[in-house]
Amino acid sequence: MKRDTASRMLARARRLRAKLVGWRRHLHMYPEPSMEEHETAAFVVERLREIGVEKVMPGVGKTGVVGLVRGQRSKTVGLRADMDALELEEESNVPYRSRRAGLMHGCGHDAHVACLLGAAAILHEMRDRLPGGVKLVFQPGEEGAGGARYMIEDGVLARPKLRAIAALHVAMDTEAGKIGIRRGYDTAQTEDVRMVVRGKAAHAARPDQGVDSIAVASQALVAVQQFIARHTNLVDRKLVTFGVIRGGTRANVLADKVEVVGTIRSLEPEGRAAITKFLTRDLRKLVGAMGARLWVRIEKDGYPPLVNDDRVVDVVEETARAMVGGGNVAEVAQPNLGGEDFAYFGLAGVPAAMFRLGIRDERKGFTSAGHSSTFDMDDRRVLPIGAAMLAAVAVRMLEGV
Repeated sequence: MKRDTASRMLARARRLRAKLVGWRRHLHMYPEPSMEEHETAAFVVERLREIGVEKVMPGVGKTGVVGLVRGQRSKTVGLRADMDALELEEESNVPYRSRRAGLMHGCGHDAHVACLLGAAAILHEMRDRLPGGVKLVFQPGEEGAGGARYMIEDGVLARPKLRAIAALHVAMDTEAGKIGIRRGYDTAQTEDVRMVVRGKAAHAARPDQGVDSIAVASQALVAVQQFIARHTNLVDRKLVTFGVIRGGTRANVLADKVEVVGTIRSLEPEGRAAITKFLTRDLRKLVGAMGARLWVRIEKDGYPPLVNDDRVVDVVEETARAMVGGGNVAEVAQPNLGGEDFAYFGLAGVPAAMFRLGIRDERKGFTSAGHSSTFDMDDRRVLPIGAAMLAAVAVRMLEGV
């Protein structure tokens, strides 16, 4: 992409700054959980129609929204933004803090939606010069519900068929205003694991008359981490993290059952296979040696790994260099062990890639990690860059992917 074209698109996005910030902060105040983004979807539909997007389709993939900016040719590419929030209590003391108890946009999806709405406005303005159509995919349920699958099942990749699709994700480990790119593996395969340790209840004063399932479960959790650290290839990128443990009824009774819920993240199949074997077979021996029984279930419908398509990454890199300068384009050195259901678009056969929109600004205090209760960003600075990048990447994909 020519530098002057990229500069004009960024200048247009900066003129939209007030709207971008207003859209993002409204969404931040009224977050909705996965697959329940009804008000968010209605907001998106209303904004797209105000912009003038001719074809707007709500209810795609349950609560998703699709808009289509028609260009001068029949080929079509896609841009995607996720809409759902997290079950998290916000602790930031800002005027636009969440108005809904226990819900927060702690992962930046509010910013993603605002950026895609901004891209829609830019693309609609230039529709008479647009070398094809751009499908705007506002996706529900990224935070574990797999909303991308629902949209694909509803035909989002067809009618018209997509030649390629791109998405952005805000990144606190990338400096504000910079664009991060990664080729190949970007995010991990994710699977949920649920374990139940069954012991035997007894009085806390006579633990010898029962089997303390809490103590056994504690040993099992330590054993899992010991296995990963000492019995799998250290080069393989993988982890098991347990985020929920439930058990017991009162202080003076040995718990007869403990439930532990966690997540497995992996890239290399060898590492995943070793972890699965240990959890489902070998760990039972350890638990049994302590007098308890173990039940394990691994949910196989977690997200697949996201593998960025080199052709789309090339487009993103070329666009970013033209727009923000080569010094502001950063190669992401390692894949992220987080999960991302944007991977389903690539698995469906569409060239797909995600890039990072940097938001870290230590001088202004924007350093809280994603999925934290104080997550925030300098939206006035970063949203215009995100909107312009999405619009420019779409144009460049139409020209060359």
